[in-house]
Amino acid sequence: MLKKILIAAALIGTLGLPLHAQGTQADAEKYATQAIQYYQQGNYAKALEFYNKALVIALKVLGENHPDTANSYNNIGRVYGSQGNYANALEFFNKALAIRLKVLGENHPDTAGSYNNIGTVYRQQGYCAQALEYYNKALAIDLKVLGENHPDTAKSYYNIGMVYDSQGYYAQALEYYNKALAIWLKVLGENHPDTALSYNNIGTVYAQQGNYAKALEFFNKALAIRLKVPGENHPDTAGSYNNIGMVYDNQGNYAKALEYHNKALAIRLKVLGENHPDTARSYYNIGGMLYCSGKKTEARDHLRKAAAIARKTLGPDHPYTKQISEGLQFVENELSK
Repeated sequence: MLKKILIAAALIGTLGLPLHAQGTQADAEKYATQAIQYYQQGNYAKALEFYNKALVIALKVLGENHPDTANSYNNIGRVYGSQGNYANALEFFNKALAIRLKVLGENHPDTAGSYNNIGTVYRQQGYCAQALEYYNKALAIDLKVLGENHPDTAKSYYNIGMVYDSQGYYAQALEYYNKALAIWLKVLGENHPDTALSYNNIGTVYAQQGNYAKALEFFNKALAIRLKVPGENHPDTAGSYNNIGMVYDNQGNYAKALEYHNKALAIRLKVLGENHPDTARSYYNIGGMLYCSGKKTEARDHLRKAAAIARKTLGPDHPYTKQISEGLQFVENELSK
């Protein structure tokens, strides 16, 4: 029971802020830069605070119907999406879309970006039909405006692949992931983070099909790029270690699984810090491996750490927080018998 929960989890504001009278576009850019830093740290509350400060200035200095105002709405929507607050994410993404349609028109890359963001929220909620509708709108614009051989077009193919992946339509998922990969290889080359991303998700499909040899092949391709391009101490590299660990877990090789999950945890603690959702994910995965190895007390300790971080960073109602809590409760029940 717990192992199924662990595998499923692993493979897969307000605007009333005070405005200083001298708020300028430069101030807004400074706030947005600070917000990005908080977002990368997993501090979504502070990210929202600073993105909202930037938005207040944009509204006052530039007005509602300006591309930079749309960008502020878009950034706020992105944070809400990361928090699992999908209703607010959709609200702000749709505000950005409305401005972009009015100011930039239908056939503009930023409009396609809005369609992609809205599609992602629907995908995260499991609304696959709506997600495909918006992703296909984005793809149509990308093909028309940017052409077949453009990174944004590849991203739209990739997003469509993710919907099919989530539905278990693995042949279609591989088709679209490979379309994205072909473009990224042609335009960006082998040693690029987006190329690694394609290898990573193709590996995920093979893992879900139970083809662990092919999964390891593609996960290791992604890891080789990530070790070369962003380097050892980067969250994407930690993600590759995490995925390789999951393959070894599925094969029942818990010693190797722990080795790779501990590599992922070490990077996340160093780069992201203790209080980050990805750090919680590593503790959670290690807890699962320890449980499968018969070390239930150690497993409980790691799951408790994961649950505490998730509650602090994502909130108690986030789907991932609930999954961690379910796994922790399962282990605690086992220990109390």
